Amino acid sequence: MKKLFTLLALALTLATHAQAVQQEDKPYIEVTGTAQKEVVPDIIYITITLKDKVVNKDSYTIIQQETKLKQALQQAGIDLKKMSLSDASSDIIMYKRKEKGVEEMKEYTLIVNNATEVSKVFETLHNINIKEAEISKTEYSQIYNLRKEVRISAIKAAKDKATYLLEAIGEQPGKPLVINELGSNFSAPKFGSNVALPSDYVTNYTDSFKPIKIEFSYYVKYAIK
Repeated sequence: MKKLFTLLALALTLATHAQAVQQEDKPYIEVTGTAQKEVVPDIIYITITLKDKVVNKDSYTIIQQETKLKQALQQAGIDLKKMSLSDASSDIIMYKRKEKGVEEMKEYTLIVNNATEVSKVFETLHNINIKEAEISKTEYSQIYNLRKEVRISAIKAAKDKATYLLEAIGEQPGKPLVINELGSNFSAPKFGSNVALPSDYVTNYTDSFKPIKIEFSYYVKYAIK
């Protein structure tokens, strides 16, 4: 009985091996398809930092600056619902080991949707002498659909490549035997942190708003008919 099981196992192994060899003997073509797309960000995060300060011997509290900021943004047509408090803190100021006071800080995040609004916000901040602001990050609202679109384009590019290469020698691609995603590349503009952006930088930036780029590549192995 044991010999019978051994013989059956051996026969199954040989059959599997023979089938694998037969599959390897079938002609195939290996190709790589790549696709990429660039889009302009439509979600831009601006971080605005307020601190108690003195300008030309005049003191400005955070509350005063908050009021002025909200009024100025409203006048510029910016929806205040898009602005939220993201951080608040207070630090004790020491001088020669003696407490001299408390420095308070509030940080707001304002979301805008295009370069025109970015320019409008920074112009408004410049006019009311609020200089600690930065573009902290950018996003694209339809990023999921964009990734899907680029993936489809990449795998179609692989099929197109296999088709025209095989047609050149009078052949056609059959079913895909292997499909592997080789990876993706996602790049978005990077910005510094906790720095005041000068007005000329904002102008130059908004004139040529950097796009978000997405790229996908696929390896596909096709049988040849």
